[in-house]
Amino acid sequence: MRSLSDLFRNFLQLGYVTDDVDAAVAYLQATMGTGRCITSYGSKLGGGRPPAAGGPRGAYVVVDGALADEWTIDVALVNAGPTNLEVIRPVAGAVGLYRDAVRPGVPAALHHVGFTVDDFDEASAVVAASGRTWAQYGDSGEIRFGYLDMRAELGHYVEIMELGQPAARWLAQLDAASAARS
Repeated sequence: MRSLSDLFRNFLQLGYVTDDVDAAVAYLQATMGTGRCITSYGSKLGGGRPPAAGGPRGAYVVVDGALADEWTIDVALVNAGPTNLEVIRPVAGAVGLYRDAVRPGVPAALHHVGFTVDDFDEASAVVAASGRTWAQYGDSGEIRFGYLDMRAELGHYVEIMELGQPAARWLAQLDAASAARS
């Protein structure tokens, strides 16, 4: 990887935000005709520490350069073919990156476009070499991810993800469920 555009090679996801995850799920399923969305309420990151920060290891998220102690969202996932649709409802903590994009009463507002990479450290080096920083980055234990704020140029964030084997298998199952509906 040498440039920001190299990060955009492996498209995976359209990410949306909402103020009502159940209404967004109903919209995707009934109006858009997706399969059944898998919804997780109260998904948490925060409280852990990145490997370089010392202290207890665990899932962590860094928002605007500060380690978040609390970061809680509701999230719904479904695939439309190989494209993953993610809907996030910000719940508590350092989730302003999502909250600021919610359009009250709209089932789902576009927030980010997601791409996968093989090496998140290499992607981070490309981001730094471009003179940018991650607006938010973290590690869930299954996915290492970062968001680039490209709203001024592109109108949305760009999420870059390195998928661990459990996450890759789970997303493949969502893809297979979507293919079975065809």
